[in-house]
Amino acid sequence: MTAHTDPGTARSRRRRTAAAALALGLLAPLPAAPAAAETPQDPVSLTQVHPFKSDNQPCAATGGDVVEQTPWTHHFLGLSRAHDLSTGEGVGVALLAPEVDGGAPELADAVEGGQSGDCLGFGTSLAGVVAARPVEDNGLLGVAPGASVTAVATGSPQTGLASAEDIAAGIESGVDSGARVVLVGTSTWEASPALEAAVAAAEEADALVVAPATVPTSRGAMPGQPAQHASVLSVAAHDVEGVPLAQGPLVLPSGDLARVDLIAPGDRVVGTGPGGGHVATAGDGVAAAFVAGTAALLMAREPDLSAAQVRERLATTAYASPRGGSDPLSGHGRVDPLAAMAIAPGGTPAGVAGEGFVPDPSPYGSVDAPPTAAVVSVALLLIVLCGLGGAVIRLGRARGWRPAAAGEPVPTGEPVR
Repeated sequence: MTAHTDPGTARSRRRRTAAAALALGLLAPLPAAPAAAETPQDPVSLTQVHPFKSDNQPCAATGGDVVEQTPWTHHFLGLSRAHDLSTGEGVGVALLAPEVDGGAPELADAVEGGQSGDCLGFGTSLAGVVAARPVEDNGLLGVAPGASVTAVATGSPQTGLASAEDIAAGIESGVDSGARVVLVGTSTWEASPALEAAVAAAEEADALVVAPATVPTSRGAMPGQPAQHASVLSVAAHDVEGVPLAQGPLVLPSGDLARVDLIAPGDRVVGTGPGGGHVATAGDGVAAAFVAGTAALLMAREPDLSAAQVRERLATTAYASPRGGSDPLSGHGRVDPLAAMAIAPGGTPAGVAGEGFVPDPSPYGSVDAPPTAAVVSVALLLIVLCGLGGAVIRLGRARGWRPAAAGEPVPTGEPVR
């Protein structure tokens, strides 16, 4: 939750000023959240949840709609095959969000520190993307259904707003909880020494911080913090076809392009809703949740990897952009959970359970290699013998079937010896 200090102090005045700036930037032009968003898999209209809302908007009303089909994100990421290699069991993910409803059926025994409600609904949806458990007649399954999520209350439960100091404190709490992955579910465009120090401490503690590349504001998307830190995995969203949602690269105040390391699904995503049921959500924060879950899969499969090695593996195994790793919109490319785990410890190719390939019989009959080779060899020998026989017959006729005498001219067409 947002911290409050004595209003008479200078620090309090600075925090009120920052909060006002955040409110003006994030909330002034935000329209009321649409009542429903249609998913590509199911005609049921789902409540759409957002990372921010104005203070006078009502809390998300999720209803009880449940999508029974498997969401498009599951197929797109190849999670069925990835789960043959790892489910993220034993890996802890700290989720920084204002609230997380740990009572959702898919999150039973998955969330620690969750509340009994979630006004925004966004934190609960992120928890489901990371670690939703299988439930009967329910198509939703998390990227790492064996991982555990520790909810770290960060930002205002009513608006979602969080200052750089709030996020810094959240990262510190996540690291202190023992989580190997820290997912920043609420971000800011503000940088601060405290946030830089928190990220550096997470790196020192070998915890991987994953954060959205951008934050939505009244002036459009702006570079998100702490995603601009070099040790943080900066994640942007792509649509159902794998195309980045960003219309163009963002520029930092320094003039440099904003960092994007990976892209992941962040459009029409089905997530868990507070109180039960499913919601639809989108954005870079959702994409970051998919990457955090993928990191948990890899860490569970190869527990000796450091956070830096996990970050490098996810980047180098991504489905690359045609523009290469310097693409300002997609970075190294689309996250690929199965490819990240394709090399087992020790460098041997990882195997996925399945049956060996047996080709169908040819309609022209089978061909056995040794007999075929023998037939071809005999045929070539006959061709050579026929050629030599023809030459002998021509020479014999030219000489009247007798050997050539000394000094006798060679008949026309006879090769010189």
